[in-house]
Amino acid sequence: MQAADLDVLVVDDHQAMRELLALMLAKVGVHRVRAAEDAPRALDLLRERVAHLVLADNQMPGMTGVELVAAIRDEPAFGTPRIVIISGDAGGALTKQAKAAGADAVLLKPVRPAELLSAINMLFAV
Repeated sequence: MQAADLDVLVVDDHQAMRELLALMLAKVGVHRVRAAEDAPRALDLLRERVAHLVLADNQMPGMTGVELVAAIRDEPAFGTPRIVIISGDAGGALTKQAKAAGADAVLLKPVRPAELLSAINMLFAV
């Protein structure tokens, strides 16, 4: 799959982070990027149209990124998007929880463009 073919959903409670990730994605050729400010909105957007990739902050009010991963994996209608958790605390415990919930990768904030591109290449062989 080519970067231009990807449909990406960015989920973060901070608008600046959503915008930064969208900008990084655009620079690597991803043009279909939607954004949600929290997990419930992300689930609504996935109900409207599934995504190939979900980039989700872990520490969000109401529902964490790990909980969002579990909710996505529990809903067959969402298919099997690749899911990357992004957190300022990407230690071993979080990585284990995220992987157990069904996340494909965990990245540490602040995410560098090269790390994001590497994760996309790994997940999609772009």
